[in-house]
Amino acid sequence: MSGRPHVLLLICDQMQAARMGCAGDPAAHTPFLDSLAREGVRFTHMISAHGQCVPSRASLITGRHPHECGVIVNYGFHGHQNRLSPTRFPTLGQVFREAGYRTAYFGKCHFGVPLADLGYDEGIDHDDVRVDDGEAERVGLGHVPRGLRRDYVAARDAVEWLRGYEPAGRPLFLTFSTNLPHPPFFHEPAFRGRFDAASLELPASYHGESFEGKPAFQAAHAADGSHGAGSEEEAREMLARYYSMIARTDAHFSEIAAEFRRLGLWDDTVVAVISDHGDMMAAHGMRLKGTLPYDELYRVPFLLKPPRGVSPRRREVDDLVSSVQVAGTLAGLAGLEAEFPHGDLCGALSAEARPEGEEAVFFEHYAAYWGVHPFYGVRTRDWKLVRYFGDGEAGAAELYHLAADPHELTNLSGRPEHAGMERRLAAQADAWWRGTGGRDLAYYESEAFRNNEHNATPRRP
Repeated sequence: MSGRPHVLLLICDQMQAARMGCAGDPAAHTPFLDSLAREGVRFTHMISAHGQCVPSRASLITGRHPHECGVIVNYGFHGHQNRLSPTRFPTLGQVFREAGYRTAYFGKCHFGVPLADLGYDEGIDHDDVRVDDGEAERVGLGHVPRGLRRDYVAARDAVEWLRGYEPAGRPLFLTFSTNLPHPPFFHEPAFRGRFDAASLELPASYHGESFEGKPAFQAAHAADGSHGAGSEEEAREMLARYYSMIARTDAHFSEIAAEFRRLGLWDDTVVAVISDHGDMMAAHGMRLKGTLPYDELYRVPFLLKPPRGVSPRRREVDDLVSSVQVAGTLAGLAGLEAEFPHGDLCGALSAEARPEGEEAVFFEHYAAYWGVHPFYGVRTRDWKLVRYFGDGEAGAAELYHLAADPHELTNLSGRPEHAGMERRLAAQADAWWRGTGGRDLAYYESEAFRNNEHNATPRRP
């Protein structure tokens, strides 16, 4: 037991992969993330299994795709009550606790079940923490929107817990999860003057998108006041606020890492940083998230510092990888014998180059504030195919040649010259969907599924 590393998992919410200095973004202020990338590895093509908070996080901690672990939508959306069942599938917390780790969790949980059931015996689920004005003033939050102050309190609570932590025999598995930089977007007071909105560059698809040949609901979303990015001035202002929230996220992560260093644990700690999904952030004229297939939502940051004695061959790993592999990766680097069905990324650390041949990862979405538009898809290095199965778009598809059209502006689905590629990708996506237990709309809209009965029967693999 004494030879096993500690593990620190840092999760943020709604952060795009590109918004870091180490990713080549000159506007970003992310000194901790940049230093972690230098010390460890940055995976440049981490694709989230889902573009929404709860399904993505359920997938992350179970190592299963959202439809596999029975959580395909935020509970409460459109009558769905899908909550993760930790008695049905093992979670990261359970796996580490059963291996003898001391497990703790601070911050946003979002599963609607107690932390102890998820495998965490210590910590605080800050979903239910309410901060009054007096408490906000005490922690020095200024005019940060009241609903987000709990993230600052979560960081403070995690740091204070670590200040009282006494290493004694058992290794530590600590998860810190923040809601930042999730909307509502605001100027973080400490970084308000750092980001000049007028100088920020908007994504190419802000002006280039016509929505020709795409599902009609996308154009409707872009035109909607709550989902549209607005004018250039409004979009840049939103981006400036987003950057300031990312800077605060970076600072919170840094404060927690500093405690690991103070305790003398850092060198023997596996550290992973990931976001559950991204944000449109003016791409295709939209903001926020939704049942949309674009990389702005699915390509997320993933930084990994391996344990002492593991020397990565590459500091930037451009393998095409999936968030369902993170659970297996953390368990594998800790030397645990845990079975997560979609493998791990440990081999990528010793490889000199990405795998030969075609790589493919899979993703899905079901419903959001703006309606039920379910799809599943496959992404390769050069192509992306999305297949819809809802009432309004059943049989519709989006096909993008990412190598030639990285901003995903031209839907090539149905074009004769790309029919062969579309058939091949469709067969690949369908085989994955069926092989992992994907079902049709009638099943997911049934009362039994909507009431979470599928997750009520204990079943461990």
